[in-house]
Amino acid sequence: MGFSGTGETSRQAIDIAVGILIGLRGCSRSEAFDELVRVVHQTGIGLGSVASGLVALATGTSSVDHAEAFTAWGELIRGARPASLVSAS
Repeated sequence: MGFSGTGETSRQAIDIAVGILIGLRGCSRSEAFDELVRVVHQTGIGLGSVASGLVALATGTSSVDHAEAFTAWGELIRGARPASLVSAS
């Protein structure tokens, strides 16, 4: 599920990332998007890249290229996974 491109794939990654945050935080769409924007401002990387990093982290496909997402949401994602999956990784 690589979302490293621009345009439509970035929009798709942003929509998916917003959905992930809504599901994990129980927040509104606006609050989730604002959280993505805060991470963009903190890291200096683009919105599409931040969103792609969160999607990769949530789907277990993250790499060193997604370090900013791991820093921002690693604990949130880890806390959302069932204990059996966390201990196996």
